[in-house]
Amino acid sequence: MENYLISICGSELWNPRAVYDENPDFTFCFQYTLLVWIPCLFLWCAAPFWIFTLNKRGPNKIKISYLFILKLFICTCLILIELINIYNAWMEEKTPVHYLTPMIKAATFVTCINHLERKAGRRNSSISFVFWLLMILASSLTLRSKLLFHFDMISDSNLNKIKLNDLFYLHYILILASLVISALSEKVIYRVVISKNTPEQNSSLLSKLTFWWINPLIKTGFKRDFIREDLFELDDKELSEASIGKLEKIWNPLAKSYIKKVRELEDDKNLTFQDQDETIQKLNPNSTFNELDVEIKNLNEPSLGLCMFKIYFFKFVGIIAIKCGHDLLNFAKPILLDKLITFVKDKDQKVIVGIFYIFLLSLTSLSQTLIMQHYYHSIFLLGNRMKTGLMTLIYKKSLRLSPSARKSTTVGEMTNLITTNTQTFESCVFHLIGLISTPLQIFISTWMLYKFLGYATFFGLASMLLFLPLNAFFAKKSKKIRRDKYKIQDSRIKMMNEILSGIRVIKFYGWEISFEKIVKKLRSSEITNLIKAALLSTLSGFTWSCAPFVVAAMSFLAYILIDSNNNLDSNTAFVSLTLFNMLRFPLNFLPYIIQGLVQLNVSLTRIRKFLLKDEIKNEDISHNDVDNKAVKVEGATFGWEKKEPLLNNLNFDVNKGELIAIIGKVGSGKSSLLSALLNEMHLVNGNLNLYGSTAYVSQQAWIQNASIKKNILFNLPINEEFYQRILKACCLLPDLEILPASDKTEIGEKGINLSGGQKQRISLARAIYSNADIYMLDDPLSAVDSHVGKQIFDKVIGPGGLLKDKTRLFVTNSLSFLNQCDRIMMFENGSIVEMGTFSDLQTRKGKFVDFLKSFNDIKEASQDYIKLFDSTDKKNEPMQSKDTSINNSPKKEENENNLPKIGEKLIEKEKIQSGNVKISVVLEYLKACRLWLSAIFILMYIMSMGSDMASSFWLSNWSNKVDQEKSNSLNQTLVSDEKTKFFYLGIYATLGFSKSLISLLANMLFIGMYIKATKSLHQGLLRSVLRGNLRFFETTPIGRIVNRFTKDIEATEDSIPYSIKSLIECSLSLISTITIISTSTPLFLAAMVPISIFYIFVQRYFVPSNRQLKRMQAATKSPIFSHFSECQAGVSTIRAYNAQNRFIKIMQENIDEHLVHYYCNTVSNRWLALRLEILGNIITILAAFFAITSRSSLSAGLAGLSISISLSISSNLNWFVRTVSEFEANITSVERIIEYFDIKHEAEWTNEKKPDENWPQNGNIVFNDYSVKYRQELDWVLKKLNFRILPGEKIGIVGRTGAGKSSLTLGLFRMLDFISGDVLIDQVNIEKIGLHDLRHKLTIIPQESVIFSGTIRMNLDPFGIYSDEELWKALELAHLKDYIKGLEKQLDHECSEDGSNLSVGQKQLVCLARALLRKTKILVLDEATASVDHNTDELIQQTIRTQFNDCTVLTIAHRLNTIMDYSRILVLDNGSIVEFDSPKNLISNPNSLFYSMAYHAGLLNKNLEK
Repeated sequence: MENYLISICGSELWNPRAVYDENPDFTFCFQYTLLVWIPCLFLWCAAPFWIFTLNKRGPNKIKISYLFILKLFICTCLILIELINIYNAWMEEKTPVHYLTPMIKAATFVTCINHLERKAGRRNSSISFVFWLLMILASSLTLRSKLLFHFDMISDSNLNKIKLNDLFYLHYILILASLVISALSEKVIYRVVISKNTPEQNSSLLSKLTFWWINPLIKTGFKRDFIREDLFELDDKELSEASIGKLEKIWNPLAKSYIKKVRELEDDKNLTFQDQDETIQKLNPNSTFNELDVEIKNLNEPSLGLCMFKIYFFKFVGIIAIKCGHDLLNFAKPILLDKLITFVKDKDQKVIVGIFYIFLLSLTSLSQTLIMQHYYHSIFLLGNRMKTGLMTLIYKKSLRLSPSARKSTTVGEMTNLITTNTQTFESCVFHLIGLISTPLQIFISTWMLYKFLGYATFFGLASMLLFLPLNAFFAKKSKKIRRDKYKIQDSRIKMMNEILSGIRVIKFYGWEISFEKIVKKLRSSEITNLIKAALLSTLSGFTWSCAPFVVAAMSFLAYILIDSNNNLDSNTAFVSLTLFNMLRFPLNFLPYIIQGLVQLNVSLTRIRKFLLKDEIKNEDISHNDVDNKAVKVEGATFGWEKKEPLLNNLNFDVNKGELIAIIGKVGSGKSSLLSALLNEMHLVNGNLNLYGSTAYVSQQAWIQNASIKKNILFNLPINEEFYQRILKACCLLPDLEILPASDKTEIGEKGINLSGGQKQRISLARAIYSNADIYMLDDPLSAVDSHVGKQIFDKVIGPGGLLKDKTRLFVTNSLSFLNQCDRIMMFENGSIVEMGTFSDLQTRKGKFVDFLKSFNDIKEASQDYIKLFDSTDKKNEPMQSKDTSINNSPKKEENENNLPKIGEKLIEKEKIQSGNVKISVVLEYLKACRLWLSAIFILMYIMSMGSDMASSFWLSNWSNKVDQEKSNSLNQTLVSDEKTKFFYLGIYATLGFSKSLISLLANMLFIGMYIKATKSLHQGLLRSVLRGNLRFFETTPIGRIVNRFTKDIEATEDSIPYSIKSLIECSLSLISTITIISTSTPLFLAAMVPISIFYIFVQRYFVPSNRQLKRMQAATKSPIFSHFSECQAGVSTIRAYNAQNRFIKIMQENIDEHLVHYYCNTVSNRWLALRLEILGNIITILAAFFAITSRSSLSAGLAGLSISISLSISSNLNWFVRTVSEFEANITSVERIIEYFDIKHEAEWTNEKKPDENWPQNGNIVFNDYSVKYRQELDWVLKKLNFRILPGEKIGIVGRTGAGKSSLTLGLFRMLDFISGDVLIDQVNIEKIGLHDLRHKLTIIPQESVIFSGTIRMNLDPFGIYSDEELWKALELAHLKDYIKGLEKQLDHECSEDGSNLSVGQKQLVCLARALLRKTKILVLDEATASVDHNTDELIQQTIRTQFNDCTVLTIAHRLNTIMDYSRILVLDNGSIVEFDSPKNLISNPNSLFYSMAYHAGLLNKNLEK
């Protein structure tokens, strides 16, 4: 190459003696070839990629502007100049280079015409800017040469040699003008509408390069706390919609194809679809598990990673190119260091040469800084795109899971995928790019080391190969451990979800300690895996931290052994040391790459397995208009699992507009039928046709955390007139009157602050408002009072209701409505046993008549019992009475479950801390780590850094000695010389090894520290949350609490320890660097004063913004998790309404809101890093400047040490402030955890005033002036209640919704904090004793049954107290024994999450069995039989009468017939007792409220009424 250039130039390319000239200069050949060709080569290499990118930009254009015309004119002028130069060369017959270079430049200038950029809407071009910058730098050197030549000619009076027609000066001015213009931005005229743009899109090129456009945000954060309006909106291409669109386009066809193949394979084998990690059930005896397993594996699962790589391939290529450019520039530093050390040693070289080297060093450093920060900016944006795409994909998949897939996947597991596994992709780009850049850095370092150390380099690198098998073993083990940890973490999160969902039941039963033990056990297993992973990571880190000094020591050893004349002079030592330090980063980074890729692989595998789970088969349901039939079922068999049919051989059809009643006993398949029709069960065989849209009212109403109005509208547009009619028909107007903000009142998660009746009526109103064609109504009247149920049936469901023209499938246990239905369908054991009109079924005398007869027997028994009452007996007046009519307009009364009257908001906005992180938070974490261990850890790191500094000074001393020997021409014997070499090398190796060993011990100590901290914080958080009062759970979304147990706890395991360790390492590294430079050149200390001031200012200016952004970012995660958990609970309802797209949009809005905060946070980090690296570059330049100005008194060894160490200071400074800000940002997780330590707690679970072991013996309850309210500022919901319940009495509690019935039971269990008066149980004031001492002695069967995922045994007896015999006895008494006996695994039958594979009635019976096992002296039933049929209800009542015969029973009832034989009835209204007497006395008084309720319930026949 060099010979070719000499031949075309006709002169030498390089003059090594030029550094000694008076005015050192480059040769003509160098200036006219390489100096000009390099910028042109850059543009030609970048142009293809740039043009490809421009073609993908879209249809936005920029009109032809004056700026564009000016660019065009300048490029044309430059081309003309080059053409003139070619002509002049031809005329003067110059050397070939005078033709070649102008031709290359002219062709390059043609490429600079920015027509494509204008078409693509590019307001400025970074490629053009870099090209013109390189051109101006190259031309500046030529300009200097020409000016020097002209000045020399003027001084020598050789004016005739000066060319007045030289076009170079015009050429230079035009290039300078092009550089300035390329930094300016065009005005955009969009031909298509763009909804949003970040300020980055509209800023100038220089503003983009320096992140200047974010200055206003940083300034705002410095002055005050941020509000949402201060933040930028995201560009459309960064939103979740853009990310998911690309991913779905590639992934969905592959996933659907794979699922289809698996289904076909299973159909061939007659096997069920199961998760491949689980045992695959087999039905065909001729096929084996192994056969199917092999065949499924042979299908080749589609690669999610490959799909993402295809989508972002060109992004990856671009980022790799940026990183490789940075890495190549990085290796200019050791070359310049070599030149600077030579300059310091060689006193004859001119000062201008040293200054030129410093200029090159500063230019290289500045270029590196700009490239590196934009590299980081690119990888964070790319990682975030991948993360958000996957989060949305997982959410969409969760709405499509089949019943069997949903059974094998818990909400906790899905939440973990979104919270933890998708987060891996934020950093995965960094690790993936590292796969390319790390080997490149190692290769270039090796090649350059070879130039200095020769073959000795390979001996050093060979020693590094010893570490590879060891780290491969660590990586393999780490992968397995992380997989196990994630599984345990899934279980813990699932358990926390279940605890928080069933917190009322847990508190009612006093099970907090027991569930705390379960979570602690899971956490303990998780911690064990965490310790293993941390130890492996530390050992891996130790091997790689040893690698640089081992490589250096082995290389130096080989170097001095290969040739006895070899010794470490300052050039060899410090250039090699710099290269070894540069080698240290890729070698140290390798374990992080391995660990990151292992984590990425685990996360990808988990996400892929989930995304390939079975989906609901929409093709199972046809939607054809067949013979005016809304529903047509032919020979259909359905099951929750394909191998376990539940509904067998169904054949029926439903006409349009028909009302079909579905009846049957508990567990007969009524609710399952509706699920099957909604495609929520597997269609094993047969045909199903639905014509029209569907609406669904589930037996357990699904209520969103939103206002009542939003719950009813369900994201549909408002029709006010229709909406008001619905409110009236659903009897919601009286409820709205008692709410503080009417229908704008916010409802807590799962409707926690509403009664069961209110939730059911809102759910029904939602269905009506959807204006669907087919309504699936799953016993919607079970949770409402009898008279309200009758009104709703008449006004909504019945022949004259709002839905009279709609098709209605009405599951009911209220048989009084059957004669108004068009047809009746009776279920038994999953089959239709009878179907027809009411009159037809009566005439058949079949099972329907038997079923109806049992109901009538119950009804008549109640009426007979009432007839026994002496209606003429006026002596027994009610204790309290009140003239009340059921038709009276409702009063303004208190909601029994209390919505705040002071406003419509219930859910409190998540608290975001402001200002500096309190020192108390840091101290709390250090205390959790143990302060004395922290002190030892820091001391050990100081010792480690001391060893590192000592090794640097030792190497400097060694190289100085070698330099002195060479300069003084000392000749000692070889033996003496070798001893000296080995002595110096031995000390250097010892110091290096001691540094790594001390670091290893310190890191192992640190593992123990942060494990103690994370255990302590998790334990404190868990205990605090479990002790939280009811109000806390009503006002705090589950997702927000789960966020503390996932992301914040994970931060204490990972990011916070990493931040602390990095902060200490970086602080000590900075101190050692400044110490070494100051020791070498004391003048440096003077320069450090203004630098330090500026540094502190930048840090203080930036940190408030970063801290606040991080806090806001953390807070925006909670809505994502809350919405996700909420949707999983109501997925059947969402699918029934075909509302998936509406909820996907909400999820995307939550994700996008989080992205806004994430984007602002990452960009602000880049703003800081850029400025700090520039500051570090200034320190490097100053160190080099002081070294060359002090070369007369400074040894080459110290100069080399000073400059080589200073080369790393820019990254250290950047690292330091970044770790400070990251530490402050990450420590907010501890702040958020500690915040939950201080939530409002219940009273102590136990105290010193323990009642007797056998208390209560009698069950006597006394209320003295008892009042209760939900919050201090609200009104009383129960007002001065005074009554006594005698031992063994059976008390029925009745009243309309909002009367205070449930509040009474909450008060009895001390679930409410604000009370007045006393409650005495067997003369013991319940306020004086511990909560568990009280609650363990009471039993409640709550209105909403709570089933935990696990076995039937676990649900009955979570803590293994009772024998199997006792469990079966309880199940027999609860009328569940036959059903459980019929299950394959009986007591070990697995219940799905929330008991979804049990009917609502069966779940209620499980709760009854719990109560029977517990059997305390006082039993409370809160509408416990609302979800079962009348026959089962009667059997349950008989069980209660016999098994709790000697107990005091309090029953809140809707079915008044169940309490007609009770001792007394307590009638509540507006929080006060209006009647409290025996049923006989209350029925005897026609003016009593209870009489009116019994009449409307149909318990009083006409004869009795007369």
